[in-house]
Amino acid sequence: MGDNLRKLEVIAGLVLVILILIGGLGVLQMHTQPVMPIEPFESAVGIPWRTLVAVYVFFVVSTTGLCIVASLGEVFGFTKLEPIVKEGLLMALVTILIGLMTIGLEIEQVTRGYYAMIGHVNAKSVMFWMIMFYVLYVVFLIVEMWFYFYDDLLEQRKSEGLRGLVARILTIPKATDTKDFARVIGFITVFTAIVAHSNLGALFGVNYLPFWHGPLLPVYFILSAIVSGAALTVIGAYLTDLIRGVKIEGERYEAIQMLRLVLGFSLVVTIFFTAWKLVVKAYPNSTLLSREGVEVFLSGNFAFNFWVMEVLIGLLIPLILLAVPQTGRKAGGVFAASLLTIIGIFFLRIDLVMGGLVPKLITGLRFPSPVYHPFELMATAGFFALAIFLYYIGYKLLPMEVEG
Repeated sequence: MGDNLRKLEVIAGLVLVILILIGGLGVLQMHTQPVMPIEPFESAVGIPWRTLVAVYVFFVVSTTGLCIVASLGEVFGFTKLEPIVKEGLLMALVTILIGLMTIGLEIEQVTRGYYAMIGHVNAKSVMFWMIMFYVLYVVFLIVEMWFYFYDDLLEQRKSEGLRGLVARILTIPKATDTKDFARVIGFITVFTAIVAHSNLGALFGVNYLPFWHGPLLPVYFILSAIVSGAALTVIGAYLTDLIRGVKIEGERYEAIQMLRLVLGFSLVVTIFFTAWKLVVKAYPNSTLLSREGVEVFLSGNFAFNFWVMEVLIGLLIPLILLAVPQTGRKAGGVFAASLLTIIGIFFLRIDLVMGGLVPKLITGLRFPSPVYHPFELMATAGFFALAIFLYYIGYKLLPMEVEG
């Protein structure tokens, strides 16, 4: 069993490295003269925000949700969630780093990225505050994780090899009452994450495009973050135990069941929020632009994405799996529901970003259907592979399997 597991780890690692290299090539080709006989990325389609913006939104929404779910167990006293706090914190760190990397490499002039924080500060810009709060969030999250992992790192110092070396380096600063400090910093972290994330929602909400415009979009972003966070935490905990060959039982099982309740409730609220958003915008007395903004999802070129991928696969089937006792009370059933939810959430991000642009582009043109450039597809695969690879590395080097 051990030898087979190591072989699978090596094969999976090689696959991830190959995908990361493919993604790196895609990013390189986006910003240089393509070596492939296809149209350059920037001139292919006149869409200002494309797939990688949706990927960025997916990752930063996920990190907020993961932070919220982890804080329920660490900060707010939901003790049943404590066994999965470490996975949640590690995934939160990975997803925010990948998210920032995605948007940083997506901009046309990557070398000018620092202008947003240093060169051309605009305190009236929603995007400026989003960037600043996400940077603060990363700092607070790292400090929180250091305090939370500190006691277990002291135990890991006795280990040999790279794990022991990492633990000895991370415990050079001395600390006491680390769990108390972790809770305090954790509260600041989740508060900062919510503020940053609501600024991301406001970035869309203040836009003139009818599908985005509205004061409730920041609230919706936070709601969808909780859905993403609960689902990803289940996926991470379930796959981790499956790969380790450990049966999910006891406190880990209770944590999964608590996440089942969180995910189920947030899915119900999301269904009602989505339904009323569409009803209000498509209502006969609404403006013509508001109706055009949702028609593309109800009966237009994004209808398949919306009805099949978002509603059916991302909302209804997961809710049924969670509600039916035969599946909802099994860890595998909650995992299946969470996996389908994340698939739906990913298409939701694509529809939000690209579908929201359909009624009226900056250029005055329309694009008939979702458009995906080969380079951004390569980059997307690379970013997801890098996220999985970094989580694997972090899990191997940090004291994840020691009770926090």
